[in-house]
Amino acid sequence: MPQNLDGIIRHTLEANEVEFSRHFDAPLEELWRFVSEPELLEKWLGGPVDKLEPVEGGEFVLQIAPKMGATVYGKVLEYVPQQVVALTWEVPAWGHTPDLMGTKMRWAIEAEGDGSRLTLTHTLPHDVFREHLLAAAWHLHMDQLGQLLAGNDEHYTIQQPEIYALVLAYLEQDQAEKRAYYEHLLGIQKPAA
Repeated sequence: MPQNLDGIIRHTLEANEVEFSRHFDAPLEELWRFVSEPELLEKWLGGPVDKLEPVEGGEFVLQIAPKMGATVYGKVLEYVPQQVVALTWEVPAWGHTPDLMGTKMRWAIEAEGDGSRLTLTHTLPHDVFREHLLAAAWHLHMDQLGQLLAGNDEHYTIQQPEIYALVLAYLEQDQAEKRAYYEHLLGIQKPAA
C-alpha cells in the first residue's frame, strides 16, 4: 500500500466527502497565501488560476489539467481572509472523463503550534462516484503544497501510476471500513491469526 493514507472518505445521506487535515511547518499567513493568491494556488493545483474573485459570489476559474483541457469553474460561497475559502467546483467533461458537477470545495486554515493546519474538504453528490480518485488527487496536491511550503519549488505534475496506486489504496481502505462496519453490525468475530 502506498504512503500514509491520511485522507478521509465519508459517506453521508446527502453526499460523499473527501477530507484532508494536514499540519504544515509554516505560519498561518504563508499558508493563507497558498490558498488565496492565484500564482501560488497554481503551484500546488497544477494549472493557471484564471480568476479568483475574493468575495462571496465571485468567480473562480482554474485550468486544473491544462494539457488535457480540464478546467474548473466555480462561484465563491464563503471567503474569510486568513480563515476560509469555499466555492463550487464544476469540471465539464474532458477527454474520456465525464462531467464533475454539483461539487463543493472548502479550504479552512488555522494556526497550530509553531505552524498552521489546512483542512481541505471536497463534497460531491453520490452519483459522481469518484471519491477514491479525488482522495488520491487531493493527497498528491497536499503533498505538493507541503513541498512548496518547505521551499521546494520544483515543477509539479501528477503522474498516472502514482495516482492509480493511491486510488486503489483509498478504495481498499474504504471497502475495509465498510466490511468492518458490517462485521460489527452482524456480530461476526474474525478468527485469531
